[in-house]
Amino acid sequence: MRSAPLDPLACTAAPTAASSAIAPLGHTLGTLSLCVSSLLGLSAAQADAVAVDAATADDEDRKLEEVTVSGLRPLLHDKLPQDLQNTPQSITVVSQRLMSEQAVTRLEDALKNVPGITLNAGEGAARGDTVNLRGFSAFNDFFLDGIRDAAVYSRDSFDLDSVEVIKGPSAVLFGRGSTGGAINQVSKAPLATPLATVTTNFGSNDLYRATTDLNLPLTGSSAVRLNAMGENSEIADRNDVINRRWGIAPALSLGMGGSDCLTLAYLHQQEDNRPDSGIPFLDRAPAPVPRDAYYGLLSDRTTTNVDIGTARYRHDFTASLSVADTLRYAHYTFDFIDTMPNYGADVPTAATALDAILVGRDAPGSSGVQANLTEQIDLQAHFDIAAVEHTLAVGLEFARQGLDLVRYTNPFNSDNGWIPQTPLLDPDPNQPLPRVEPPSSLQDTVANSSAAYVTDTMGFGRYVDLSAGLRFDRFAADYDQLTVASGAVLHLEHEDRLGSPRAALVIKPAPMQSYYLSFGTSFDPSAEALSLTTKTANLGPVKAKTYEAGAKTGWLDGALALTGAVFRTEVDNAQTNDPENPTITVLNGDQRVDGLELGASGHLTRQWEIFAGYTYLDGKTIRSGIAAYVGQPLPNVARNALNLWTEYEFSAAWQIGTGLNWLDRRFADSGGTTIIPGYVVWNAMLSYQLSPHVAVQLNGFNLLNRNYFVNSYYTSASENHVIPGAGRSVMLSIRLSLGDDHRAY
Repeated sequence: MRSAPLDPLACTAAPTAASSAIAPLGHTLGTLSLCVSSLLGLSAAQADAVAVDAATADDEDRKLEEVTVSGLRPLLHDKLPQDLQNTPQSITVVSQRLMSEQAVTRLEDALKNVPGITLNAGEGAARGDTVNLRGFSAFNDFFLDGIRDAAVYSRDSFDLDSVEVIKGPSAVLFGRGSTGGAINQVSKAPLATPLATVTTNFGSNDLYRATTDLNLPLTGSSAVRLNAMGENSEIADRNDVINRRWGIAPALSLGMGGSDCLTLAYLHQQEDNRPDSGIPFLDRAPAPVPRDAYYGLLSDRTTTNVDIGTARYRHDFTASLSVADTLRYAHYTFDFIDTMPNYGADVPTAATALDAILVGRDAPGSSGVQANLTEQIDLQAHFDIAAVEHTLAVGLEFARQGLDLVRYTNPFNSDNGWIPQTPLLDPDPNQPLPRVEPPSSLQDTVANSSAAYVTDTMGFGRYVDLSAGLRFDRFAADYDQLTVASGAVLHLEHEDRLGSPRAALVIKPAPMQSYYLSFGTSFDPSAEALSLTTKTANLGPVKAKTYEAGAKTGWLDGALALTGAVFRTEVDNAQTNDPENPTITVLNGDQRVDGLELGASGHLTRQWEIFAGYTYLDGKTIRSGIAAYVGQPLPNVARNALNLWTEYEFSAAWQIGTGLNWLDRRFADSGGTTIIPGYVVWNAMLSYQLSPHVAVQLNGFNLLNRNYFVNSYYTSASENHVIPGAGRSVMLSIRLSLGDDHRAY
């Protein structure tokens, strides 16, 4: 987890210095810092993201590690003009190196390093990566290099340089969504130095995976980079689940290190999987069945194709004034033909004998094509007015999203036994699919959006920063649905126009200390998921606001970063049923999450490194049109969550790492009746550098072989499922590397 050197010619904004090396602090200031840090906690932000500015140091003779800013477009120093130390918001950065040492292959696995995130499952068109962040759904809050990547697929990590998780409402940065925060994937960018890395992975879960990372400088200011991946695997103790995927991601940069830089990047990822249908709930808990019980059919299939092309041009007028234009076209296709467990009309009770329970096969199939066209123009300026230093960011965004969705007839809705029901204790996945069903409805949605935004970070000397921002969004959607059986056509339109403010105050009493107060907002339009109904077409957006106080400090001469936050997020106009007419949806719900984040990252000694975080979330429904929900915890929100990863480097060749993930119990439903048990999963790693160009690594996952559950879907006592976590498994990685950084991943 050592920080890699910043490539001097990378086509990204140059990093600004976060602070000077930590100076010896007076007794009073040190005591104050310790108290505030103890109260506000620790952050999961990485210590290697804290920079050194020796020019502003006062009498110190010890320095911090240099910040690393790389990848195609990290938000730090871009949409977030400050560095990690002085950004008044909770941010977790999961580096490429950390992902490699944990043998991460999926974005969802990388997010297990971020406390406050829980995974969701879905049906129909709600598949792929679905998570809750700080208690609220973040299904549409995935970004790739700063541009929305809202689509239905499971994201691989083979082309990721890092993952930035921005906590709390951030409409001023991203527009709609982001109630709990936003997740930005940072793609790998061409480098100025040669690189050739080939990694092969072999796992006890029949995993065969290979990735390659090649970088070739063409001239002193241009380079091309190619990443590729192929994988075939199963899930430990879920042997009927199969993952087959491959991907390729070329990128070309021209003018690196100069005043004009153009980067062209393309990502193609393809999946052909047999999905995990999960197991049903029974008597308000996951059914007590073996972990390998599979309630789908061997004919089930999930396919996705992702094509994303990006062009980013940056021009520096001066060292203090620059403009960037990012153009993105993304095309996604998906096809889900699978079956899910469902009790139908015969929901078992606690008194029903397990060997007498039968489970039906629900079939919510869908397929579709989604296309997104986005352009962002961003201008950054640094200037002084009357002894106040300004960092001004101004931007425009224009986007068009289209979704053509086909929903297929679900025979289970009219005939629970269309496929013979299967015993709960001995499900049969070999049953044949009786027939392929025709479409039941065709949906066509087109959403156009435009936005203008401005943020100004004002520095009043070296001790105080004040940030203020405002964004204005227009989001309009046209929705058409054809019901095939009747020929009926439903046409709906919806438009939202609103502004989103943000403000923050940062106090910096010493170079490695910052304390902040911030306020942010978010909004979710009715057509956020590119769908409308007669109940939601005339509703305004759901709005949220967050108040946050945090501290970010450096210890052990800056080798260890401790930061944290306390916060409250409130949605005071959530969609709910009208108490007087349940057939009508109104905006009078109230949901609230109070939270605390603690974390630590960096070096305890020169050889011993740590990356850890803890989150406490108290999320509940304050007001709802459904009386049973009032006062109950928000679904799929764990009150306590802890992640820990620590490594020790015995020598330049030998390295060992271990870590755990603890997630408290949570409720699957809004009424607080159905429990997903908590769990602790222990993982470990051992690596050995055979030569300057060859390394081997052994990773163990769920070493205690705990039976746990990672995500869930719940609509009623009959229609639900929960996905078991993988059993014990090991992975062997062999890495062949050439280039300046032989351990580059």
